[in-house]
Amino acid sequence: MRPVRFIAALVFAATVGMLTLLAAPAWAAPTTPPVAVHVSPSPVVAGHAVTMSGSVGPDAAGSDCSSIILYSNAFAPTNDVGDMTAVYATAKPSGAFSVTTTIARSKLAGTYTIYLRCGGATIGGGRLVVQAAPTALQVSPRSVTAGDPVTVSGWLPPAPGSECASGVTLLSNAFVHTHDFAGVPAIGAAVKPDGTFTVTTRIPRSKAAGTYTISGRCGGGNIGASATLVARAAPTPTTTPAPAPPAPPVTQPHVSTPMPPVDGPATPTAAQPASRWILPWLAALGSSTLAALGMWLLYRRRHPSSLAR
Repeated sequence: MRPVRFIAALVFAATVGMLTLLAAPAWAAPTTPPVAVHVSPSPVVAGHAVTMSGSVGPDAAGSDCSSIILYSNAFAPTNDVGDMTAVYATAKPSGAFSVTTTIARSKLAGTYTIYLRCGGATIGGGRLVVQAAPTALQVSPRSVTAGDPVTVSGWLPPAPGSECASGVTLLSNAFVHTHDFAGVPAIGAAVKPDGTFTVTTRIPRSKAAGTYTISGRCGGGNIGASATLVARAAPTPTTTPAPAPPAPPVTQPHVSTPMPPVDGPATPTAAQPASRWILPWLAALGSSTLAALGMWLLYRRRHPSSLAR
């Protein structure tokens, strides 16, 4: 009977051991230590980049872990794994990996878990601390002439359900007095789901030159950011004088118009006085010649014999 009892005891022990192994969870006894994911910087301000690195070892890199998936609720919604966002990395032959991603500026502050998955299983991970992005406020252009428009923009950390999630009030003595808050000109801007807001307004032309501060309020308090605007005085308009009437025409005394010169050979100036004595001389010469001829004829009649000899 003892051998039978002994054999029965062995069979019972083996059965209990088998059942225990089958009932144990698959993740209870990992064969290798989990892979640590190192994060830099941590904490990181939302809106900035963060680098994750580590190593899965050369053996894993040469098999199923050449492609690595890192997923976390801290990442921007680019690629999703289940209800989390994934970032992909490639392992080197040594097993080392490194990948950089940017945390969304709208990410709420908190501590987020990073999971590393490769070969169809999650084999490691790390933690990332995110700090909320600071409120931002800016104006463009920063220097403007009175009478011209300016654009005020900014960003608010997410505040679901609060007054800041829907709108913000911007205050400055540079604005027009259409709506005031505590005696300061104010304009409103709608806040988008990502926390950004933009509004354009015109600086009054009568605004004096100077440096003006722009601040904001929402939810009953200041947003914690401000911007500076430099305003230049508007140029003084110049008045163009009316054109003077044309002067009456001036009557000039009559001046005879000289006759135009007649084309032809020019008469020498010296020839004009010579003509005054040449003609009388020729007349006198002719008269004397005729007188001499008459005297000769008269002499011939009276003394014909003398001429014959």
